[in-house]
Amino acid sequence: MHRFILSAVAVAALTLSTATASAQVSPQASGAAALSPEQRTMIRMAIAEKLKDEMGNQLPERLAEAADAVSSLTPEQRTAARGAIKARLGDDVREGLAERLSERLSDKLGTEVHVPPGATLSPEQRAAVRRAINERFGDDLRESIADKLADATDAKAKLSPAQRAAFLVAIRAKLTDEVKGGIGDRLAEVIGQKLSDTTTGSGAR
Repeated sequence: MHRFILSAVAVAALTLSTATASAQVSPQASGAAALSPEQRTMIRMAIAEKLKDEMGNQLPERLAEAADAVSSLTPEQRTAARGAIKARLGDDVREGLAERLSERLSDKLGTEVHVPPGATLSPEQRAAVRRAINERFGDDLRESIADKLADATDAKAKLSPAQRAAFLVAIRAKLTDEVKGGIGDRLAEVIGQKLSDTTTGSGAR
C-alpha cells in the first residue's frame, strides 16, 4: 500500500515538473503571441525594400570580388564575371526576387519570433531574428542566386567545368559571409525597428 502511494506521488510530481517546464519554454504558455498578419506584412515590406537596396547597390560589387578569388580565371574572365554578376542581380531585382525572398523569410519569422502585445522587441527576440536570418535566409539566398550567377558567368566568360565549379564555390562562400557579416545584421535591425513601431502604437509606416 505504501509503495502504491509513493508511486502515485512520484507520478504526480513528474507530471507537475513536466508541465512547468513546458510552460517555461512555450511562447504561447508564457503569454507571448505569434506575429500578427499586420506585423508579417510590415516585415515583408521592410525586407523587400532592404533587399532591393542591397541587391542593387552593395551586393553586386561584393559578390564580384568572388571572381577575383578564383585563381584560374584570366583577367578577361574576371571582368566578364563582374559584368555578369551585376547584370544578373539587376534582372533578379526587376523580376521580383527580393519580394519572393521577403515573403519566405517573413513567414519563417512569423512562426519563430513571438512578441507580447504592446511590447517592443527584447534583446533576446532581436537575437532570435538574427538567428533566423543567418540560418534560414542564407540558405534561401544561396539557392536563389548562386546557380544563376554561375550560369550567367559561364555564358559570358566561357568557363571550363573546373572554373565554373570553383566560381560557384566562391560565390556560395561569399553569400554566406555577406549574410552573416552584413546583410543579416542590417535586416535584423530593420525588422526589429518595424516590429517595435507596430507594438508601440505608432502604426504601420
